[in-house]
Amino acid sequence: MQKRIANFLNKKYLCTLSVTENNQPWAFACFYKFDEANCRLIYISSEQTTHSKIVHKNPKVTSTIFSPTRFHSSIQGIQFLGTANRLSGEDAQTAKELYKAELKPYVDDELPIWEVQLEQVRLIDNSLGKFGKMKWKKGDPEVCDDFQTIQKQE
Repeated sequence: MQKRIANFLNKKYLCTLSVTENNQPWAFACFYKFDEANCRLIYISSEQTTHSKIVHKNPKVTSTIFSPTRFHSSIQGIQFLGTANRLSGEDAQTAKELYKAELKPYVDDELPIWEVQLEQVRLIDNSLGKFGKMKWKKGDPEVCDDFQTIQKQE
């Protein structure tokens, strides 16, 4: 994953995830921790929520994470597609420790921990020029020069 994308995900902590069931979308906000080593977001949620019930049936999720601004030249944000699932065992414990390290006030040890394995990520960063974009897909080779992947469209 390009460093610019990873840096953006590391700086943020709140996202809106969207799920679908029977062609009905459902969105929810959650605090997350980006696990850069495993290209995943980690979040905590009850099994009783509508979104958790949907994830068990259809684990595909999408999301947006952005920096609010009124200035076009400052627009920065990420859109991604991934697969969510509830973690268990040692993986859940490791993920919860990583989550707690930064988001301790938002941890309820009674709630399960989940992951979103990132599959496709698109960064929009207008500080790179009008409509500066960068894309990453799971399995892409490591990119050393971020600017090689930027596509500008007029």
